[in-house]
Amino acid sequence: MSEIRQRKGEQPATEGSAPSADAKVDRAKVAARLTTMLESLKSKPKPGLTNESKQFKDALAADPFNIDLIFELGRAYGADQQWDKCANVLLRGFKRVSEFKNPDDRFEMLVILCQASMNEKKYRQALTVLNEISEPPDALESLADFDSLKCQVYCFNGDMVKGLKAFNKAIEGQEFDLAISTWAGCSAALRRAGAWAVTKTTLEGLAKTDADKDKLDAVENLAKLKDAYLQEDRPKTDVARYAAVALVVVAMLVFVYLLWLLEARSLESWKMRK
Repeated sequence: MSEIRQRKGEQPATEGSAPSADAKVDRAKVAARLTTMLESLKSKPKPGLTNESKQFKDALAADPFNIDLIFELGRAYGADQQWDKCANVLLRGFKRVSEFKNPDDRFEMLVILCQASMNEKKYRQALTVLNEISEPPDALESLADFDSLKCQVYCFNGDMVKGLKAFNKAIEGQEFDLAISTWAGCSAALRRAGAWAVTKTTLEGLAKTDADKDKLDAVENLAKLKDAYLQEDRPKTDVARYAAVALVVVAMLVFVYLLWLLEARSLESWKMRK
């Protein structure tokens, strides 16, 4: 399961100010986040069974109706990104989540099952699971990741209104760099629901500097390449697949280069003002 936690960033530099070391680090973080995003979306499941998965699988085989073992094995499969196995196991306990005494366990199990269903492109199943999720635990520090998941589930099921509401909640209070990272992560779902242009307008309203606008354009282009690569009918041949991977790599290099240009332009502007 994606870690739902409080994410903090640095304050953006004002236009025309000297580019600080923090500004350089911020731009590097943007590139790193987007790189991680692409890698996580296309990362391969771990081969075979990890020791933890095997341990819970053997225990569940001996006690097949144990809801705690169903949860633990499903969570282990999720950590290994074996989403098909994760979904199959957790579906066995889907109608029994009320048996958990701890509401945090109920929430986590359903969120993992929802994410597994999305990764398996079983969007209606993901919506059914999402509808069973009650309010998140009070101890949850940040709802941004959960709202992002909700946005994608609703949009892939054609509910643009609820999808936009969830997206706006996901980026509420976020700094611009985090907001556009969330936007890119939801891009395929937003496009499916016809909500991409609307959300782009929202982010344009959050862009305070020319550098922000340039980053928004760069992220949009990168998201298009990401969606083309991860589309459901993506190429099956090895040559086509390697070409698609190369295209994504080139896109990331171009994006990092754009960040470098933004840094260089800020530096030149600062020198001229001096």
